[in-house]
Order: sequence, then structure tokens, then C-alpha cells
Amino acid sequence: MTTPAAEILAGAAKALLELGRLDLARRVAALVLTEDSGCANGHSVLTTVHEALAEWSEGHEHGRRAVGLLPDSPQLRYNLALSTLRLDNYRTGFALMEARIDKPDWTGLAIAPSRAAERHRLLRPGGPVEGRDILVITEQGLGDCIMFARYLPLLAERGARITLTCSPPLRPIFEGVAGIAALLVPPPDQPLAKINLSQAEFDAWVPLMSLPLHLGTELATVPAAVPYLSVDARRVAAWRERYDTAGRPGAAKVGLVFQANPQSASAPDRSLAPSEVARLLRVSEVDWVNLQGGAAGRRPAAEHPGIIDALGSEIPLDEFATAAAATDLLVTVDTMAAHCAGALGHPVWIMVPYSPHWCWGVGRDHTPWYPTARLFRQTVRRDWADVVQAVMQPLAAGAAGLFANSFPTA
Repeated sequence: MTTPAAEILAGAAKALLELGRLDLARRVAALVLTEDSGCANGHSVLTTVHEALAEWSEGHEHGRRAVGLLPDSPQLRYNLALSTLRLDNYRTGFALMEARIDKPDWTGLAIAPSRAAERHRLLRPGGPVEGRDILVITEQGLGDCIMFARYLPLLAERGARITLTCSPPLRPIFEGVAGIAALLVPPPDQPLAKINLSQAEFDAWVPLMSLPLHLGTELATVPAAVPYLSVDARRVAAWRERYDTAGRPGAAKVGLVFQANPQSASAPDRSLAPSEVARLLRVSEVDWVNLQGGAAGRRPAAEHPGIIDALGSEIPLDEFATAAAATDLLVTVDTMAAHCAGALGHPVWIMVPYSPHWCWGVGRDHTPWYPTARLFRQTVRRDWADVVQAVMQPLAAGAAGLFANSFPTA
């Protein structure tokens, strides 16, 4: 039983984390474990601190100890899953990831009471799929859904008849993914509605991000065949004509996305400051194409007259994919755009924060998930100077065949 003092200190450490005070959170969490080394929440806070500081083995060890102390906690198991996946242990990590289904805030597109009522029909690892009607539930953000869409054709190849639930923005994307027999989408007047599993007809249901576990994905067996998303070639040509008309003959057209979703808690870690955007745009050897949506995207359009402003107004997700495919290269922070370009098999340079999403791994400039992606990693937390410089140098060099030849093949 954890002491009351340890729990109070752990709560304070967590509050400091939420304020972004890693230094103080680390010190208070250390006091927690001095008071009671068996405090799972103290270990959990230190997991987050160590991982924010790229101290991977230390973070993983505290996460492991937290789960050992509270093995039935979905949140702690989920945290350990992310830590384990980042270290490329996919077999164990994806198994631990199943804990997310039991989290109260799980984002799966099905109402919570029906998830509990239909738990007996949740597809189990190794469970039969051939000839069965499988309902796949989308979850988490747009980028996650795009990333894991690659598994739907593989599930269909095993004989499953797939019905997919997805949010309205994703519908045009999933309509082009092979293997989906039917799509269930909330009505236009209720775009945030979730499905009632108890009223749906299916043999088994499975969350989209559980498919790597079901299909036995490990680092060496990531299904990396691209493209698995498609766009209309005529629409791509129309976007390219627009870029060519607005830009300079012969100049490479380089798309730019520089801000993550501002509603995300991690957006400050994944977004460039305006000054760094301005530095990038000084590379005059290419024509920059502004693909940043939202209010943030209007600033470069107003301050840099030479930029080709592709998104003067908001466009659907499939149209964004088409606009990205019309560039020669997409340069982006870690956001939906990175996954979209990777899924299209399009050249993409991804500016990765100091503590990266697990799929980017640690210490390498490529990812098994997207063979046409090149990673540029922060070397100092929340400081993009080195990353921006590393991106600018090859762009400014203007070497012939730069975009076609700069991507790893493995």
C-alpha cells in the first residue's frame, strides 16, 4: 500500500509535468520514490520525464516497474507499450497496446457501453477471420488511421469481409483502400457520433490499431509496400499545373507543413516557430508550396509573397493528399501530412521532435513504415535550429535528382 505522502507528492509531480516543468517534476518524483519506492505513480512520472529527455532505457525501466506495481492499470500498460514500441520491440509493445481499449478515454469509434457489452465478440489474437464479417473500429488521430490503413488489405487477403467505421473526414481516404467491403460513417448532422456495437451485425470486431498484433508484426516484418493510398492522377496534374503557373519554370516544388494540430497536447513539441519557418523559406533554390492548413498557414502566405499558397481555404483530406502528391517533395513536421505522403509513396522529409512518436524509433534517419521518408531529428529538446539547417543544406545544394535519390531503400 503506497503511503499517503507518496501519493500526494506523485500528484504534485504530475501537475508539474502538465505545466511543462520537467526539472521540478523530476525532483519531486525522486522524492516520491525516496518516500515510497513502491509508488507506481512516481515511477510513471519518471517514465514521462526520462522519455521527454530522450533517456530511453531509464524511462522504459520506470514504466516496467510501474506496471509491475499496478498490473491492472490500463494507462500504465499503455504507457509501457509506447515505450516498448519506441525501442523497436513490436511483439511485446503491440500486446501491451491492447490495454488502451480499457482506458476510459479510449478514442475508438464505438460507444463505451456497447464495447463492454460486445467484449465477447472482440477479435482475439490468432482468432479465425476467414469467411467472417469483421467490423474494424478506427481510433486516435488522422495520422494513426492513415498509418494503419495498410493492414486492411492484408486482413481481407486472409478471407475477412471488412466493414470499417470511420469519421467523415476519413471517408474519401478509406474509399480508396483495397479490401474494405463497406464503410460506416456518422451522418452529416452528427459527425462525432459513435457506433452502437450492440446494434451492428458482425461476427467479430477489432480496433484498427490492433491489426499489427493480429498479423504478427515485428520490426523486420512491417508491411511497407507503398502506395496503399491512391489519388486521382488528373487531379494531381491539375494541382501541378497550378504550382507551375504560380512558380518558376524548372524549380522544384517543395511542400511545407510546419505545425501540428494545435489541439494536441504535444503540438508545442512538434511545431516550428515562425522564425524557423522564415529560415526555411530563405532557401530560394526551390519553389515553396504552403500546405499548412488553419490560421497558422495564413501567416507565411501574408509575409512571404514568393510562396505558392495552396491552401487559401480549407480542403478535404483527399484533396490535401492530391495537393501533396503534386509536389516534388513534402517537408513536414510529425503530423498527419507525414503519414499521408508516406502512404502515397511520395518523397517526404519529416522533422522529428527530440522525444519522437514510437513509429519513428530512435537514432535512425529512416523508418520501416514509410520507405520514401527521411527523418531529420532534433538534437536539443524544442530547438529546431539544427533540424532546419539539416533540411536547408540539401535543398540549397539543388543537386539534380536530389529528391529521387535521397531515400533509404530498407
